[in-house]
Amino acid sequence: MNSIIDFFARLFDTSNWPPRWHCGTWTDFHGWLYIVSDLMIWGAYMSIPLILIRFVAVKKGVPLLSVFYLFGAFILLCGLTHLLDAIMFWWPAYRLSALIRFLTGVVSIFTVLALIRYFNEAIGLKTSQEFSVEMSFRQQALQELTRSNEELQQFAYVASHDLQSPLNTIENYLSLLEHQHAQEITPDARQLIGVSRAAAGRMRTLINDLLEFSRVGNDTEWSQVNLNDVLAEIIDEQQAEIRQTGASVKLVPLPTLLGHPTDMKQLFQNLLSNGLKYSQTGVSPVIKIWGEDQGTKYLLAVSDNGIGIEKQHFDKIFQLFQRLHSRNQYPGTGIGLATCKKIIDLYGGEIWLDSTVGTGSTFYLTIPKQIKTVKQFVQASS
Repeated sequence: MNSIIDFFARLFDTSNWPPRWHCGTWTDFHGWLYIVSDLMIWGAYMSIPLILIRFVAVKKGVPLLSVFYLFGAFILLCGLTHLLDAIMFWWPAYRLSALIRFLTGVVSIFTVLALIRYFNEAIGLKTSQEFSVEMSFRQQALQELTRSNEELQQFAYVASHDLQSPLNTIENYLSLLEHQHAQEITPDARQLIGVSRAAAGRMRTLINDLLEFSRVGNDTEWSQVNLNDVLAEIIDEQQAEIRQTGASVKLVPLPTLLGHPTDMKQLFQNLLSNGLKYSQTGVSPVIKIWGEDQGTKYLLAVSDNGIGIEKQHFDKIFQLFQRLHSRNQYPGTGIGLATCKKIIDLYGGEIWLDSTVGTGSTFYLTIPKQIKTVKQFVQASS
């Protein structure tokens, strides 16, 4: 221990050794060749860590970052040993040189251990050629997926319009039957006509909802959308339902964000309608809509004091055609929240909820400030 204390106390003491010029017989050529060579190696070693630091700073998400840092420290210390070798021709700091060499050895061992530890992971890293091949396959798959989605959207559009025609025929003939044979229709038959008309109306609603669902994501021309204007329009259109239920809608000033007005209207229209629909008996609905800026994204929320949702159904309600209640209790098609999720997924955000049965629900959603859809990526890479 005394030797170690003495070593560090005299770390910069050079009185025990002469400068290297005086150790042996050095010619000018031999000495300066040694010095210049060490300085050249030191300069090269110093540039490598600087390049690594620049690379890590510019290239975000570099894999195996700890190995980069260890390798940089190892190269830096190796360079310092060569610098000290050159300096010792005039300043014989052999203690300092020994310490630097010891640190170089320790760091070199840790670097080797890190390389062994991350060897399999490093083997798994793709080369630029492998990455290019994979990207080519992914682009082809995305193009095929986009084409398939477009065909499905066209099919849904045509099918829904084709289905509207027989529905119109059914409703017209039911009305014609009811008016022209009013005297002959028994109460039971009139009830059957009413049930049939109601079923046709539900079918029309379902077709229209499916059509709206299929249209989500068709338009990728983004613009700045003022959510306050969107909500004002929705509230104005739903005034009849708001007055009927005695609801109170509270708006905290919302942001202006990048998106499509139709998507934003569908999104908040479905959430607001649910807040009005799933209210507690005898309790006037209270709906609050607010948002906040979270740097790279916006967090938006719609809360209500409705019947609430049990936790085991949190994921189910975002699936297509999934209903938690019968149509006799609450009307609907089970497409509204699925549409909300589809919109948020296309925007690259998230949607989730927090709910307590008998207290109410809060739907949270995030929308990135920079939106890049799969369709846009395919178009840009074609």
